[in-house]
Amino acid sequence: MKIIVAYLMVLLIWSTTPVAIQLSQYNLDFFTAVSLRMWISALLSLPLVWLMRQRMSFSAQAIQSYLGGSLGIYGAMMSVYWGAAHIPSGLISVIYGLSPMLSGALAYLVLRERELTPVRLLALLVALSGLALVVSARMSIDGLAWKGIVGSVVSVLCFAGSAVWVKQVGAGIHPMVQTSGTLWVSSLLYLLTLPVFGLNIPAERDLVSFAALGYLIVFGSLLAFVLYFYILRHLPTSRVTLITLIAPVLAIFWGYTLRDERLQWQSFAGAALLLLSLAVYQWHQVPDRWLRDFVSHRFSVVTKSVQKSKRQSS
Repeated sequence: MKIIVAYLMVLLIWSTTPVAIQLSQYNLDFFTAVSLRMWISALLSLPLVWLMRQRMSFSAQAIQSYLGGSLGIYGAMMSVYWGAAHIPSGLISVIYGLSPMLSGALAYLVLRERELTPVRLLALLVALSGLALVVSARMSIDGLAWKGIVGSVVSVLCFAGSAVWVKQVGAGIHPMVQTSGTLWVSSLLYLLTLPVFGLNIPAERDLVSFAALGYLIVFGSLLAFVLYFYILRHLPTSRVTLITLIAPVLAIFWGYTLRDERLQWQSFAGAALLLLSLAVYQWHQVPDRWLRDFVSHRFSVVTKSVQKSKRQSS
């Protein structure tokens, strides 16, 4: 029962994160919203490390792992916050569905993992065509939509690169320690960026913005990661990756319900292609087996035909 509750909570949090990001920017600029979120999350992460009876690691390997994770928290979050105001929140979640496929492609190139089968490569190409359809649909109705799409795509690339980097380092530290160390390194990067963007706290506090910010700090940055690593430890990976399929659908629903976001049929078609390609990517074994059987059958037919021709000619 604990695992089921944890799974449902991760699904709920991840599906509501894009719309919460947009709500947090009602009267906060993007840098103020994201930097406050990460600074406060970093402070709150230390008591959680202590409660879990863990200790922070400062070995060279652990620091490399924190740096790798910061690509996903600093680079990815900066990008998605920068463009979040210009596209529907549901599309942000749909574009994030590319992350498992991009992670697989990067792992193939960097880690030499042989997970990029022909069917998975085809799924990635279909996903990119779906993304192109989404881009064309949004650009036709909003001239600034390119910011949201570019920000989301760069964010996904950073997120995927971060996962591969952390796996390549292989520090083997506790998930909560990894999360806390990554948050602190990212907070330092946000602090270094502060002179560029500045911190703008409005004189009039908007309840919606600060409520969404609080939700992202407590649930989006801390609780979701702890629960995610918990279910990852107790459930098969195939079940955990279902979240990347279900969350975008729920995110579109939340965007429609909470912000009255409406998608054109081209955006729906592109989103459907993205989700279909993700499903094929996750469960590629059956199409791969069909492809191998088809190639094997065709090769057998050709071989028999050649042998028959040789016998007739002799």
